[in-house]
Amino acid sequence: MTKTETYKIIVPLYNEQKYIRKFIEAVPEKHLPHLILVNDGSTDKTKKILQEEFPKLTLINHTINLGKGKSLETGAMRAIKEKADIIICMDGDLQHKPEDLDRFLRKFKKDKKLEILFGARKIGTHMSFMPFFGNKLLTITINLLYRYFLNDTQCGFRAFRSKIYNKLKWESPGYEAETEMIINAAKHKLKYKEINIDTVYLDDYKGTNMIDGIIVMSKTLLWKLFKRN
Repeated sequence: MTKTETYKIIVPLYNEQKYIRKFIEAVPEKHLPHLILVNDGSTDKTKKILQEEFPKLTLINHTINLGKGKSLETGAMRAIKEKADIIICMDGDLQHKPEDLDRFLRKFKKDKKLEILFGARKIGTHMSFMPFFGNKLLTITINLLYRYFLNDTQCGFRAFRSKIYNKLKWESPGYEAETEMIINAAKHKLKYKEINIDTVYLDDYKGTNMIDGIIVMSKTLLWKLFKRN
């Protein structure tokens, strides 16, 4: 009899009081027990809302803002501790549609050799020029340097099997962790696929700004020269 694979969904949060209720309400009920919400030192009411209105959900609080990479690490370690087979990462601001969770899980169920699955957004539809250009430049650079061909390297909606975490493990504390994850996957030749997703921008484009982009690009080049796994 085939063992049913377990999963956890890591959701890093920083000052998401505007959308956190809507996000949780949008998550299909069957997935709620699998959420690991990581509040990364929010200074707004994110923590208060979660503790008072959603006390049954798994919530981990950082006392200070450590960055998205650290939040993902915190969530991954909790997921592994709870013996999850598959770890899904997604944002909690409704940019990523919770209804896509089943599509991610089906990909792993269908392909037992699949190790990591990346979401790929329809780039440009809702982005201003600079984020669009930066995303494309980073994606092309990573594709050429690491021969790991993706359409969207900066999408945070992704999933991987927990057994490959030590190969995938990132050290970066901020947004650049998502790029480091790809580079580690490429260096270890992990089997990957992409899945097309729709992205909803309820505010102006959120995510990496120009400074973040420069940091990610700089580290991408440095990792090629000096990073060893």
